[in-house]
Amino acid sequence: MQSGNPSNSGVCFRLPSVQLIGAQKAATSAIADWLFDHGGFFRPLVLANEPDYYSKEVHFFDLDHRYNEGVEFYAKRFRHSSSADSMDATPDTLCCAERVRSTYEAAGGDQATALKIIVILREPVSRELSLYNHLAFDCRHLDPSGLTEWHHQVMRDDGSILSFDEFVSLRSLPALESQKGPGQSTRHGLYVNHLRRWFELFDRRQILVLSYDELRRDPEKLQERIRCFLGRNIPGPFKRANANDSQFKIQSPSCK
Repeated sequence: MQSGNPSNSGVCFRLPSVQLIGAQKAATSAIADWLFDHGGFFRPLVLANEPDYYSKEVHFFDLDHRYNEGVEFYAKRFRHSSSADSMDATPDTLCCAERVRSTYEAAGGDQATALKIIVILREPVSRELSLYNHLAFDCRHLDPSGLTEWHHQVMRDDGSILSFDEFVSLRSLPALESQKGPGQSTRHGLYVNHLRRWFELFDRRQILVLSYDELRRDPEKLQERIRCFLGRNIPGPFKRANANDSQFKIQSPSCK
């Protein structure tokens, strides 16, 4: 399979040259902000009635109602970057290898074989704890009208918030026993299943696998790996930190 810059020959719809596919709660925002701000990658356009965070993550591949709109619907978010690189940093794309491959093939040219794919992985229990803290924090601080089904997985029927142990027992473990339905965020932690499909559908040289532990331990080394993979000199440090200092934050799982 080829790699490098996509040819214009046969291109019907220009799509992002880089996909930062996840995982959720593994510092994708820090990497995305660095690449958007210093790497020369265009952010997706946010169209009418879409939330502001779609300027980082389009949620095309993971949401059925958006994916069913087709490749032209997706390409509209990148029409401002027809002659330059752009990136989609949707962390839920980790579970959508087949959809990414078929969409890039439908878009024309050699975009599927030129695509660069970055994934950063985090130890699954720590990632699940981070997910819980994120959801619980939002439930305590957002207006109820701003809460979604994604947030409701940490809530009881009376609106109170589950403990982390209850969340694992009632939400996480049942999610791991099924392939569909509630708990998609938890199933992101089944890395071997997801990566197997990416490696089957794309050349291994198109995929850069990073570690959250490496980012914490040696961020400069991780940045250099990204520079080499993308083939460009990108200045500046990582700046973003999703720190939640709430008094309710759970620092570690119980030993039950």
